[in-house]
Amino acid sequence: MNYLWKKAISILLILTLGGVMMFGLSGCGGTKYKVDYCGQKDCYSNAKDSYRAGQTVTLYYELIATDTDYSFYLDGKSIKFNYNEKKGYEIMFVMPQHDVTLECRMENSMVYHPDPEDPDDRVMLVDYYTAVVGTDGCDHYTEKVLYEYSDEQAELTVYSKYDGEDETSESYLVPYEAVEKCYEIIRDNKLGEWNDKYDTPIDGAVTAVRYREDDGSYIRVSTDAMPDGGEGIMDSIGGVMNGYLKDEYKIEE
Repeated sequence: MNYLWKKAISILLILTLGGVMMFGLSGCGGTKYKVDYCGQKDCYSNAKDSYRAGQTVTLYYELIATDTDYSFYLDGKSIKFNYNEKKGYEIMFVMPQHDVTLECRMENSMVYHPDPEDPDDRVMLVDYYTAVVGTDGCDHYTEKVLYEYSDEQAELTVYSKYDGEDETSESYLVPYEAVEKCYEIIRDNKLGEWNDKYDTPIDGAVTAVRYREDDGSYIRVSTDAMPDGGEGIMDSIGGVMNGYLKDEYKIEE
């Protein structure tokens, strides 16, 4: 009798343990949920369509432009991320028990944002920007901008910043011919067609030109999409501006 009783208990324990294991395999821990990458799945390294609930998801966003600011949102909420020099932006989150949406938002750091406290917001006409990035403590940028001022003059402001230092700026009132010379280069070299025709990004440095069209819209071209010799063409616009950085035009603060 004792033998039969012990055998029955053993069988019951085996059946109970098996049921627990089956429950664990079929419960929430084993269920996978989908990730909607907002059409950018290919931009993330090793991105999968779905993950198990509770799983730590680690992704790397690799396609990074030097003149663009990035932020990431999970189901509309901002999430923190780190930068890995070899792999790009590192995004980590724990997969919840539901499908999620991962969104990368990008903003061009060259976009002109008028100062809301300035009642005389300047109209930007031509912007020349160059930067060196990815160096050991030597990253820097220089930006030269021609603004509307009058029929005969334009305001030329030069911004610059080096690693660990504050941005500096100097302004000049220059003859309007400076604007006309820049637009002559823009028209002669058909800068407005570059973005549709070329895709030749370079690493470690960026040069860009942004200019105002007659209808008030803006076109931006850069070393991310340019023909052979395109960087030299953009530099020639910066060279025109350099020719007017004279003490006689400088606006004293």
